[in-house]
Amino acid sequence: MISFVSAKGSPGVTTTVMAVASRWPRTAIATDLDPQGGDILAGVGGGNVPAAHGVVDLVVDARRTDLLSAMHHHVTRPAAHSPLVLAGFGAPGQATGIAWEPVTRQFTDLPGADVLADCGRFVVGHPVVAALRNSDLAVVVLGSSLRSVRATARTLPLIRKELGLPSQRHTPRPSERLVLVVTAPGRPYDLSEIARACEADVVGSLPGDPGAAQVWIDGGQPGRGFRRSALQRSALDLVFELAERATALRSADGPVIAPRHDGVIS
Repeated sequence: MISFVSAKGSPGVTTTVMAVASRWPRTAIATDLDPQGGDILAGVGGGNVPAAHGVVDLVVDARRTDLLSAMHHHVTRPAAHSPLVLAGFGAPGQATGIAWEPVTRQFTDLPGADVLADCGRFVVGHPVVAALRNSDLAVVVLGSSLRSVRATARTLPLIRKELGLPSQRHTPRPSERLVLVVTAPGRPYDLSEIARACEADVVGSLPGDPGAAQVWIDGGQPGRGFRRSALQRSALDLVFELAERATALRSADGPVIAPRHDGVIS
């Protein structure tokens, strides 16, 4: 499992998760764990797909059967161009009543598919933070503005604490579980400046591409050139970086990336 989170505002976590999941080398499930209420399904489905099955329903059903069987019932593909999606919470507050430690541990070891979790904005002490702790890789998404970089630099020590990492990182650590992805770099800060300010590895970036982004967050329809858009091309580059990092962090008997095959979830 790879979890994506932001420190403040809306720097494009959902767009990042959906774009990356759409280019992932095997079955990926874009899982909406935003504690403020999920909108992945509404964004990619344009409101045309009812949120009849979501993460809360999944957890309830998993108590009666098992997580894998429940996944078959609750994961959906809301549009032909979309990756598989597990819809989020219907309202803020629903996330607090779930035992996230065992659930997210099972997400990490789901056979036949990889979970890419949209965790929304980081909230200290919120139960959903268990997703970060149990992820193979935690990705903080930020913009390149002063406000976004400063908020991220201030929040990273808290996220590091949740992950059991030192509060500050003084030397590069290619094996570290916490990395950054920058959206719309150069406005005004470039990737190297952001890495220095945040004392964290920047593994890649996604361009500001509103036309392509609306396919993932506003129900837009992909045109003929969508896969060749700046967003989708950059997402493919980012996939290789994330997959390589996540695979290196997994034990030899539990790789994140495997040769493409028909997964247990379709």
